[in-house]
Amino acid sequence: MGKLTTALLVIFTMMLASANAQQEPNDGSGDIRYITDDLYTFIHSGPGRDYRILGSVMAGSRVSVLQEDKQTGFIEIIDDKQRTGWVDAKLIVSQRSVRELVPSLQQSLQQAKEQLTQEQQNDDLLNQQLSDINSRNALLLKDLASLKKDNERIQRELDAQDQSEQMQWLTRGGIIAVVGMLLGVIIAYLPKKRRRNDQWM
Repeated sequence: MGKLTTALLVIFTMMLASANAQQEPNDGSGDIRYITDDLYTFIHSGPGRDYRILGSVMAGSRVSVLQEDKQTGFIEIIDDKQRTGWVDAKLIVSQRSVRELVPSLQQSLQQAKEQLTQEQQNDDLLNQQLSDINSRNALLLKDLASLKKDNERIQRELDAQDQSEQMQWLTRGGIIAVVGMLLGVIIAYLPKKRRRNDQWM
């Protein structure tokens, strides 16, 4: 979450710097300045309060500076209504006013919220996918354990079958050997047939 906050702050800074750089002056011949965040200030027809008041300039208004009268401390400007007149130099600042910053900050905040919402949705989707993968993995592990048990059972059955077959072969072989021995003994004790002497040669 700290990385996301840092990224949002960097985005805010870059957007503010970009907005500052891209703003067009009221008149191409002067520097860009701003009226301080007082309620308003009067704009005069000459460099002093004794000159006729042409109107008022709202706090935070963007103005273009034409020249400065060092003696009176007044600056000639072109205001946001394209009026040329003089205002007290103390009421002119280089930084953007709160009035100018608020809309861009609100827009940046809205974009940040939308981005955060998108990131949260992506996180939720990833978490859901991870949960699904974990569930499938658990099922596969369960199936694997079942297959191992079946394999062990089949192996035991095969081993038992092999032993049974071996015992059968041994039993049959033993029976055949005993029968052979008995036949040999019986044959050995059978009376031999005597040869007849009166047979013709």
